[in-house]
Amino acid sequence: MDREQPAEGLRDVWERVEDDLDATAAEYREAGWDVTRLNTGDVTALPTGKPGAESDRVGLDALVPGDEFEELQDLVDDHTFDEFETYRGESGGLVVLVLAMRDTDDGVAVLLPLFYRTDEAESWLDAAEEKGETHTYVRPLDDHARVVFSHEDPTAFFPAARVRGAEGAEGAGGAEGAGGADGADGGDAA
Repeated sequence: MDREQPAEGLRDVWERVEDDLDATAAEYREAGWDVTRLNTGDVTALPTGKPGAESDRVGLDALVPGDEFEELQDLVDDHTFDEFETYRGESGGLVVLVLAMRDTDDGVAVLLPLFYRTDEAESWLDAAEEKGETHTYVRPLDDHARVVFSHEDPTAFFPAARVRGAEGAEGAGGAEGAGGADGADGGDAA
């Protein structure tokens, strides 16, 4: 498999994700929500399935800039994120998501772009399906702390073919579910 081509294709897909993220933020703001938009540097599906790799975390580990992480920590300290929504798209084995974590009582939303390659995420997808839940771990580069969002419906993050196989659903698109957030200190690097 040529690794250059997917990276090249990722640029076009990522530009569309950024546009979707901006449009989603605008829609939330028009509806009266206070929106924080985060920027993702890297995303790793956990567990990775590599020999000797950590396997107690199940979810997507997202790296964000330090100042954005501090802002997120403050939001998690002040709000209860009780719902989530995903907007999902796929191209050539790459799944891209916009995750919206929502505090419905206070009208606060956090938007986070995520992505993963299906061929690199099988261990995570299997573990999430087995557990019936998944998480999003958000951390800064120095990995001194994490914010953990829990999602009771992991299929909202799954590729469309896996969702169809599990539930008979059709196509990709949005999904909603219950969720929560916890601040977490330290831990192993992803």
